[in-house]
Amino acid sequence: MVESSATHVRIFCRDCGQPMAVIQQEKLDGSYYIQVTCWQPRCLLRGFTLSLDRYMNLPTTMLEAYRQMNRIYPPAYVRIDEC
Repeated sequence: MVESSATHVRIFCRDCGQPMAVIQQEKLDGSYYIQVTCWQPRCLLRGFTLSLDRYMNLPTTMLEAYRQMNRIYPPAYVRIDEC
């Protein structure tokens, strides 16, 4: 099992400024990359999961495109309980 170094990473949302959920995704070669998602209910970047490097390098125009998607179609998630 790969040690979770992502547990020590704190990334703050570029929209609401709150801490983002950080997960570590393992690659086939045993290395990993970090993915981030903002889950703050009122954040316009809520629900978009991106790799950390992609997120940190998104231009303002792309951030606004994600915000616009959440303005038009707010995220809706369905919880599926185990049977």
